[in-house]
Amino acid sequence: MSDFDHITPFGLVRTIAAAGREHPAIYFLICEAAVATLVEADLRIEIDIQLDAPVRTESISGLRDKDLPLARDGSIWLVHVDQWLPELIDSLDRHSPFLVQGGSQLLLLVENEMAKRILWRAPNLRNRLTDVFEIAPEHLAGEHVA
Repeated sequence: MSDFDHITPFGLVRTIAAAGREHPAIYFLICEAAVATLVEADLRIEIDIQLDAPVRTESISGLRDKDLPLARDGSIWLVHVDQWLPELIDSLDRHSPFLVQGGSQLLLLVENEMAKRILWRAPNLRNRLTDVFEIAPEHLAGEHVA
């Protein structure tokens, strides 16, 4: 997928900081499967350095037996969509208006092969997205980042 702007973890966290932590947001972050762990680690570091905010991480497969990540405390949820689970995608879609409240942010880290499927299957979530970016670690972003 190359239809979306490229960003690095530093750039994304800078974007969140510029908008203000009190503004709820849902970001859809598309990355290569091979670097998803690096992106997640870079995001956690940048959030700690730039925002000094609590970060909750979860995988979509880990949410199978749990409640959705309704964030009402100003925290940042980083959810790695590591598996195709249509029932959870449907639930995210259905509850998208309530996913972030009270200045919280939800970062959905999605591997390339699932991104189009999710965007097609979840129109309510798609309409609630603050933005969609292709994301890569700093050292792999190269000339893609403006």
